[in-house]
Amino acid sequence: MKTSARLVPFLAILLLFAPALQAQEKVDLEAMSRIRYEGFRNSKVMELASGLMDSIGERLTGSPNMKRANEWTRDQFTAMGLSNAHLEAWGPFGRGWANQYVNARMTSPDIAPLIVYAKAWTPGTNGVVTGKCIRVMIEDKRDFDKYRGKLAGMIVMFGPNSELKPITEAPFNRLTDDDLAKIGEYEIPSEHPPFRAAEFQRRRQFMNEVNQFFAEEKVLAVIDHPRQTSGGGTVFVQSGGSYKIGETATVPQLTMASEHWARIARLLQQRKDVTLELNVANTF
Repeated sequence: MKTSARLVPFLAILLLFAPALQAQEKVDLEAMSRIRYEGFRNSKVMELASGLMDSIGERLTGSPNMKRANEWTRDQFTAMGLSNAHLEAWGPFGRGWANQYVNARMTSPDIAPLIVYAKAWTPGTNGVVTGKCIRVMIEDKRDFDKYRGKLAGMIVMFGPNSELKPITEAPFNRLTDDDLAKIGEYEIPSEHPPFRAAEFQRRRQFMNEVNQFFAEEKVLAVIDHPRQTSGGGTVFVQSGGSYKIGETATVPQLTMASEHWARIARLLQQRKDVTLELNVANTF
């Protein structure tokens, strides 16, 4: 009797929701057809994507392109018929930054154009500069003494050798039923590796000290290669300085395509003189 008494409330709940479970929402086929027609016949997805990605391009926070993109988006909403489409201020953030021009080439032992990109929130070269390259690897502050007094007027090729892995598998694969099932599983947050804020802060502080060391040694520029590589030749570029006011980097910093960076590294390993010509114009 005790067990059956407990079942009564549960059965009552099932009976309460039974009509709702049995009822099915009536599908408005006409509305669905109109939506599908708009998607397949009148879609503006490519026009909107091209407006942002092709006409305006990259949009670093606080940059002129970000301002252009925000205003363009507001105007698109207005053209679509939305009322009171407007921009709202947020922040404070810090400084904007934009690259106006960048060009690099090897002038000896060969003349060759090089693929480089300016790192965000770093200064330009203030015109064309030419200098010899030197390979520098700094893992901790004890390495500073290896290079002290040897870098003035040099272009620093910074970091370990670039690792280029051959493509051995198809770049795209269709997901299997098992793959889809795994994607649908809920991942318990505690099972994720924790974000190590202390390690991130330590690394950031160390890179600030490295940048300060290069500035004190009066190097012409610092060039690294992308840590992340892909088979498509994409060059991944990050910031080299801080967006915060008062923390201005004083040395131009560039990221070079791994293939070109590795060529220069090999020449330097053979003790050959490598000279580069750089011209970078950035604005804050």
